[in-house]
Amino acid sequence: MVTLKLNKKSEDKKDNGKKGKPIKYVYLASHKGVFLVTGEVKESKYSYGVHIIPLHGYYKAKNGTFKAKDLSDYYVILNIDKKNEDLVNAIKNAKLVVIGYKEDEVLIVERGDDNGSAKEN
Repeated sequence: MVTLKLNKKSEDKKDNGKKGKPIKYVYLASHKGVFLVTGEVKESKYSYGVHIIPLHGYYKAKNGTFKAKDLSDYYVILNIDKKNEDLVNAIKNAKLVVIGYKEDEVLIVERGDDNGSAKEN
């Protein structure tokens, strides 16, 4: 009778069921930031959390400060302090959030007709 011993290396093992990107919980580290809101605001014990896609700015996590482009490999949850109710209420209705810039520094162009021209007000 022949017995075979299987050598199980970590690369031979099945995955543990986790799929997708690792999660990173962050706070806005600078006074300026631009991000897309892609989830609903959820309340926790000390803060609110919302899934975002960071586009610009610095974000602080438990293990350091990251630029927006450094967070592209993560599923990012932005934590917002419960004291900041105005920001939480504004984010509930927003898709794109721009923080720290004056209104005249931001250009918003609404989609026009099919030939690419901007919509006039």
